[in-house]
Amino acid sequence: MNLTPNMHQFDSYRNHVKARLVNEVVNLQQRVNQLQHSSSQNREEIISVYQKMIDQKQHFMRDWEMADRRAR
Repeated sequence: MNLTPNMHQFDSYRNHVKARLVNEVVNLQQRVNQLQHSSSQNREEIISVYQKMIDQKQHFMRDWEMADRRAR
């Protein structure tokens, strides 16, 4: 029985997580941009929540050395 981790598999998961986080950040940034041009009553609160989500995702990527210039 081989208990050595498969580093290729680890890199594959890491790349998948990074790609997903980058896409999520980009989507959230697009939502923020749309909300900034809307007249919604609660837009400031929603923008604030989205910004917190963006910050958390970017912080996670920095902590795990997944930072991507496109995600900033």
